[in-house]
Amino acid sequence: MKEGIHLINCYVENKPGVLARIVGLISGRGYNIQTLNVGPTEDGTVSRMKIDVLGTARVVEQIILQLRNQVNVIEVSSRRR
Repeated sequence: MKEGIHLINCYVENKPGVLARIVGLISGRGYNIQTLNVGPTEDGTVSRMKIDVLGTARVVEQIILQLRNQVNVIEVSSRRR
């Protein structure tokens, strides 16, 4: 499979430690984060994370599955850049 940059959009609960947990999940498994943007949404209890990850479609699938298993993650989607 061909490597490329994939954008992962993730809505998470706006709580302390969530960012560290998400970044640790991705980098701890050896996946490289190219860019990371985090900001609030209109609902102050939810933040949006935009994560660019370099990898194959299979790698991104695994990341998404692992993110969806996290307690503080509300929604996850992705697309290839």
